[in-house]
Amino acid sequence: MATLFNSTGNNFGAGQIAFKSHQEENFVVLNAKFKYDPTNAAYQAADVLEIYVPDLSIDRSAIAGVIMRFSDVRDSYGYTWDNSGGTVLKSWVKDKNTLCIEKLTNFDEKGEITIYILALYTMLARGGNPIKGTKVRLTTSQETQYLRWSSDTFFVEFEHWIFLHMQFGSCTYAYRDSPWECNLDNLPSGITADLPFCGGGNQYNPSVDGISEAHIENGVFTCQTRTAGFEDTGHDPFIFAFLVRDN
Repeated sequence: MATLFNSTGNNFGAGQIAFKSHQEENFVVLNAKFKYDPTNAAYQAADVLEIYVPDLSIDRSAIAGVIMRFSDVRDSYGYTWDNSGGTVLKSWVKDKNTLCIEKLTNFDEKGEITIYILALYTMLARGGNPIKGTKVRLTTSQETQYLRWSSDTFFVEFEHWIFLHMQFGSCTYAYRDSPWECNLDNLPSGITADLPFCGGGNQYNPSVDGISEAHIENGVFTCQTRTAGFEDTGHDPFIFAFLVRDN
């Protein structure tokens, strides 16, 4: 079942971090979103970002990916040019009370950084019976069908959590710059999360793709704005997340 807890501290000057989790003997699913300031002295002194938490069900884990996102919004001739972006960072459970995230300083000059933890951490050096889920195509609907998703948009459902993958297909031109909303008709219940929407070209930060933010709540997907290069060819935007279900 879903467990809510707060961090007990960290070594990089961030505030208290709220987590949603599902924990079993040989893995944990953790969901959190938080921000930190790269100018903070504690952050600058840290080699690895450490978040201190109440006892987890596992002692250490394999590496899992988390998403970092920076904001880079520019105004030019009356047009807002969003070049926000980010990348994947390594993270792992160091011990039952410490979650680690690799420190990447490449974008510290961008200001406040957002981290999305939507990850499954598997226990190291412990065997266990594998669990098997079924891949289910995610069906969507809208009153006006302007938003289309690729056939590789699916979820895998478990009792207390899901794995979600959404692959953007296309959007009707007239709605390209509008807020997006669509119903996720067969998404399992109990899913509420802010999600990094990864992909799209990034003219001013060419070492990374753009990252926008979407939200899922009560079976509805929303995305208020996208980065400027969102529909660039060859930068297919996607969502990839392990999500805890609310009780």
